[in-house]
Amino acid sequence: MVYRLDGEHLEYGRLDGATESVQTIDYAHHEIHAGSHFFYTDSAVLASAGSQSYLITTPDTTSWAHMKIQLDGSAITQFLVYEDCAKSGSVAGTVFNSNRNSSETTGLLVYKGTSGSLSDGNLIFQYKGGAATAQSKSGAGSRSDEEIILKQNSSYLVKIVSGTNDNLTNINLSWYEHTSRH
Repeated sequence: MVYRLDGEHLEYGRLDGATESVQTIDYAHHEIHAGSHFFYTDSAVLASAGSQSYLITTPDTTSWAHMKIQLDGSAITQFLVYEDCAKSGSVAGTVFNSNRNSSETTGLLVYKGTSGSLSDGNLIFQYKGGAATAQSKSGAGSRSDEEIILKQNSSYLVKIVSGTNDNLTNINLSWYEHTSRH
């Protein structure tokens, strides 16, 4: 028998009928089912020395975004992430709920493009990779396998910089919003 403590009462855990193994899902997967997991994707073709920026702004609440960032480019590409960016967002991006049956919305905003201040903020992540030839075999990619908990009431700048012409780049942001118990 398997038990779990859930708030103020004890419940039986769920076992698979065929194998009698314990059925569990990780917390991020649970957030998808709960309707508090979101995603944003975009792509851009960049020229050599061209760049594409994305601004992420977090609300001033204790419901913090636990985010994974996945970026790739088909050629020489540099990825930079800055915290406390002073820029403004240009075009509001469309964010989707991972549970397509949920009407919950995110408190976080994503913009494609930036304007205003010259300050990018504090660099917290950088990666550079890829090749100028055999691009489909040696593209650049970076993925945070661990989530980053974004600071509340702050702005993050994700910048993709191309080192090669006709560089197909992609961004995939996925996150859930959770209020910490601390």
